[in-house]
Parts: sequence; C-alpha cells; structure tokens
Amino acid sequence: MLIAEAGVRHLRVPRSLRLAAALLLAGCPANGAGTTDNPPLTSSGTTAADPSTTFATTEVATTTTTTTTGEPISTSTTGDEPTPTTTGTTAANTTETLPPPEVALTLVTDDNRAYVEMHGGWGPHLRGLMRAPDDSLWFHVDAGEDVYHNRTIRYFRRSAGEPAWSLVAEQPHTDVIQQNAASVLVGSTILTYGVNIQQHFLEECYLDTADPSVHACNAVLVSGQVYTTPPASNYVGAAVLGPGARVAWFTVVGEGGGPGRWVYTYNFGGGWNGPVEVDLGGANDLGYVHAMATPGGQLALVGQTFTGQYPDGTYAAVVADVTLGQVPTFMSLEPPDPAAQVRSGADLFYDDAGDTHVLAYFDGLIAYYHRPAGAGWAGHTAPLHVFPDTYRARFIRPADDRLWLVRGSASGQGVQLLRAPTRRGGPVDWASAEIVDVTSPGPGFAAPSAIYVESPTYQPAPAGALEFAVCGQYQVGDRSIWHGRLE
Repeated sequence: MLIAEAGVRHLRVPRSLRLAAALLLAGCPANGAGTTDNPPLTSSGTTAADPSTTFATTEVATTTTTTTTGEPISTSTTGDEPTPTTTGTTAANTTETLPPPEVALTLVTDDNRAYVEMHGGWGPHLRGLMRAPDDSLWFHVDAGEDVYHNRTIRYFRRSAGEPAWSLVAEQPHTDVIQQNAASVLVGSTILTYGVNIQQHFLEECYLDTADPSVHACNAVLVSGQVYTTPPASNYVGAAVLGPGARVAWFTVVGEGGGPGRWVYTYNFGGGWNGPVEVDLGGANDLGYVHAMATPGGQLALVGQTFTGQYPDGTYAAVVADVTLGQVPTFMSLEPPDPAAQVRSGADLFYDDAGDTHVLAYFDGLIAYYHRPAGAGWAGHTAPLHVFPDTYRARFIRPADDRLWLVRGSASGQGVQLLRAPTRRGGPVDWASAEIVDVTSPGPGFAAPSAIYVESPTYQPAPAGALEFAVCGQYQVGDRSIWHGRLE
C-alpha cells in the first residue's frame, strides 16, 4: 500500500516475524512531588514480556532480532487485504522475503527543557507533531531556567523535503507561566495555552507558520473580558474541535486535598465561550487529559484524578464525553486485576468508524480499552489487552492506513511500532499486530520518557504518514527529542 502524500510503503508482515529497525538516538528527568508522571526505574538487563501477549501468555525475552509472539507460529495473517509476503518464487520453489521497513530518525533538538524536579518528557499529551498547510511539520518546546519558570516558546520546523529540523522562531510567555504549555494548529496558526499563575489568567500565544515573524501572547478574553483563573489552577490542556475551533482546559486543585474542579472554555472561531466549571465528585484534581473531538460535536477524553491529600490518596483513570457547554459525567476505568495500581490515562483515539480507543497506565504496564460506536462507557471499562513493561504508548493513524501504536519500554527494552491487523471497526486485536522494533544502540532512548505523535487532537488534518517523536530517559537523554518516520 502506498501513501502518496509521504511516499511511505507499508508492508504486511507475518505475525511470526518481528521486524528490526535501527534507532540512532541519543539519550527525559522525574517531575516534582504531587504528580504521577515519574518515569519508572530502568535496567538494561531486564527481561520484558512481548507487548503482543495477552493476560495468560508467558513472558518472553525481548531481543533486537526476529522473535515470536506469545501465540503459536503461523505463516498466515489476518486482515482485510491480501498480504504479499514475497517478491517472487525461484525455480527451486524458494521465496525472497520483502525487506523490512526502516525508521528514519532526525534530531529535533538537544536543548529540551529538563530538570531534576521535572523530566524533559513531562506532559506528552500537551504537544504533537503538527502539519501546516504547506506540509511542513512543526513542534514546540518550552524553555526556562528552572521548573518554576517557563519563559519561552521555541518553534521548530521541518519543511517538506528538508533533511533536518531547524529552530525558526522564539517568543516569550507572559510572566509567570510555570508548567509546560499546550499547543494546537488551527489553519496555519499554532496556538499555545498556559496558565499564568501570577496574574491569574489563561494565556494564548499564536504564531503564523506562513510568516513566523507574526506572533504574540495575550490573555484569553471571555465575553470581552480577561478571564480570571482561580488560585491553584494547573494542568492545562488543549485540543482542536474543527476548522477554526479549539477547546482549552485546566484543573483547579482542591486546597488541602479537598475537592477540586475541572474548567474548560471553547472557541468556534468567533470568541471564547463559558467557562464551564465541572465538579470532580470529591477528587482533588483532573490532570494529564488526552482528548479528541468527535464528528458529533463532543470531546472524548481520558484523564487522571487524585482523591485525597498527596501523597496519601488514590488515583483513577477516568473517561468522559463532553458536550460543549455542559457538565460531563466521569467514569473510572477498571484495572487489569484488583491489585493493580492505576496511575493515569495514556492516550485516546476516536476513529472514523466511531469507535473510541483508550490507553491507561498502571504500575509498569499499559492497558487497552475500547468503546464501540454509538455506545456509552458503561459496560466498556474493562481492559481488553495489556502491554507489559510499558511506560509510554500513543496511538497514530496515518492517512489511508490502519491504527498504529507507538510503545516505549519501562525497563530499557526499546521502542516498538505496532500495526493493527485490520482497518475494520471494533476492538484491535493487538496480539495479532505486526511489530517493528525500533532499538537503541546506546543509553537514553530504550526507555523513553515521552512519545509525541501527529494526531487530530493537535490539527484538523489527518496524519500524513507514520511519524512520531521520542524524548529520552530521565537524566540520561531527556534534553534531546528525536523525530522518527517509518519508510
């Protein structure tokens, strides 16, 4: 199958094969108390379970050569298309295997914001690779002298056909933005949102990708007035709602472990509406929200709640559908087993069949959930698959392709790309996924602290190809971010 926009050839590969691709990466750090985004400890000698195993599958060692999944070896494949596995047959009835796909890697920056108190991969939900109308890719990086000061937005671009990324613009935040900021692309404009904790307003910065000299940062106006954010506002986020439309949100952390609120405001192009304040049912906050707009005008989301006074409290990964202007109802996802400790939502993807795919992070693993088109979350909060030895995982669906998952090991076993076996709607059988191993020859990126993807969360257009970015391991490589492209 050819993707004309990117010239990327995707190969259907037998499940019995695992494809190896070299990852020439350099080596993201742990954030402060009160968050659960701390990367796990890693060990390069740890044996990891195959990510395409099911609950009952015995763990197998992960290597950089051809291996098998937890299922019996089979030469057949599943899916909805013919699967060419050879390039021809010789007179002796032997076959020649197609060459494996390759991952081309390019450094985005080696000056990523990273501190001892906050690893450089903090908040991977806040930004993605964004494709401008001229087909250039953009990525924003925060900059500041310490974890308490986010001073500057740095804009990196890789134009179509260019071999490298370049820093093309910088602009200062208003004073004082503390945590990382969230960016989306609307038209040709990158819009970045942060909470000003000193002047108490929601900040919106813009940059025109067609003319990067056109940029500024201002306070968000609601009904013509500067919207004043309550004290203890934190955990900002944003998503595209459609052409010219976007939504931004943050949480108001409850004092002394008390009940908090989640606040969102939305703009269809003619000004900001709301804000809508949502009671969290006793939870102290709602953070790390991954969200995506649906064709029906809703916002599907997964996030993390914390109830109690940190650190003596409980976490939950919660899902909801937000009808803009109304108060949503949250529902907790079930853990893989009663003893598992839920940590956070990890990603969400709403596909063109109307199905919702969700990932949630538990202790050292990622669980996969699926909700059918037209259904509510009730009856669909149990995990359908578990990826062991996983700290980060993100969905991506390139144009005219199936759903993929980019997975990063928790123990230093590397990065993998998993391709769903079919394009049909319904839950993904990840145990039958085709796998491309993206392995690191040195320390830093075998246990990434962040994975970034091109997604409808950050732009109205579909992803042009299978492209992702990774930030390296805490205190090893989290000052560097690399861009990967499957070719």
